[in-house]
Amino acid sequence: MNQETYTKTQFNTIKDKLKTYAISTYGKERIEQLKPSSRLEVVEKRQQETAEGKALLMANLHVPFMGLSNVEHLTNQVEKGFILEPKELVSYADFLRSSRLIQSFMQKNQFIAPLLAKYSETVQIFPSIEDEIYQVIRNNQVETDASRELRKIRRGLQECEKEIEAKLNAFMRNTQNKPKIQESVIVKKNDRFTIPIKASYKNQLAGTIVESSSKGTTVFLEPSSIAKLNDKLYQLKMEEATEVYQILSTLTGMIAEQMTTIQGNIEVVAHYDMIFAKAKFSREINGIEPKINTDGIIEFINVKHTILGANAVPLNLSLGKDYRGLTITGPNAGGKTVVLKTVALITLQTMIGLQIIADEGTTVALFDQIFVDIGDQQSIENALSTFSGHMQNISEILAKTKRNSLILLDEIGVELNQMRERP
Repeated sequence: MNQETYTKTQFNTIKDKLKTYAISTYGKERIEQLKPSSRLEVVEKRQQETAEGKALLMANLHVPFMGLSNVEHLTNQVEKGFILEPKELVSYADFLRSSRLIQSFMQKNQFIAPLLAKYSETVQIFPSIEDEIYQVIRNNQVETDASRELRKIRRGLQECEKEIEAKLNAFMRNTQNKPKIQESVIVKKNDRFTIPIKASYKNQLAGTIVESSSKGTTVFLEPSSIAKLNDKLYQLKMEEATEVYQILSTLTGMIAEQMTTIQGNIEVVAHYDMIFAKAKFSREINGIEPKINTDGIIEFINVKHTILGANAVPLNLSLGKDYRGLTITGPNAGGKTVVLKTVALITLQTMIGLQIIADEGTTVALFDQIFVDIGDQQSIENALSTFSGHMQNISEILAKTKRNSLILLDEIGVELNQMRERP
């Protein structure tokens, strides 16, 4: 099978739709890489996965996916040696928690989904990492009690800020200073606490001008009485940043140490993401699981083209029992091309584990190869313009065809007529 087969049959359109149901980049990538299989045991397993996922959804049971949407990005950051920010660590803890909850969910519902429950047995849990991150980080910030040193530093920050505030309030209450103050407020400029002073008095007060207003009527003065306190505050903030970085580094390191095992969890959860994307899609189309075989037997009972959905005319078709070839004739716009596309698309869908729109009892054959030469031309003029291309495609198909192949040729009668009419 090749990309032309996928494009001509609208199989790529189905996969694009399927990807919209996946939560994670990992899940979408798995869908993108998903190829039809002709192996009976593989397709049976895929169909069982979808059926079990759909059964869970139909029972109003929801898989606890959390933190999956950006786990790929965060994992790449950790593998590159970057330190995760508080919000990112919480997101990663959410994923680890989700893995644990998914395992519990699957085991609890194994009577509905025994195969999916079996996959969860390989999931490893990391409650200590979860707990550590959730205890250390609250509201996307490192908790003061995360370490003794951080607690000491932040207590010093609070005391220093209170002392600065007290001295600045005293400065503003001073009767000699009041006329020179533009507004009695404390303003932070360049990480320094200042008072807005009328520019005309800027040389009459002891202190350092940190910044001026855009119009030049106001200057922001750091009174000399708090200069050392501002320096002390800056130093404490540097110490705080260093300690916070160390705590974040330790938490990120805990994840990095378990990354090989966590990657295994990601693979399992990504597989679940793909399965439930199939299940959601199958639920949307109200699909059924067809019977499958490797004997070339096709038995369609009121099958509908998936993309056309409710607007499609049901197709009833039997092939592979009494005869292995079928010729369809009729006028233009009679639906012959749609029949061919439906046969191919339904077969490809089945081979990746998607359910189909059909009545129970519908049988789909698995093929090693599916070849199509489907054109949408509905006039002799168009057929003439593509005659050589059709002949080349048919020649290549015949050269590649093996025993277990499905070949769908559109407008073959037109090509044969053209051959007879050519000089």
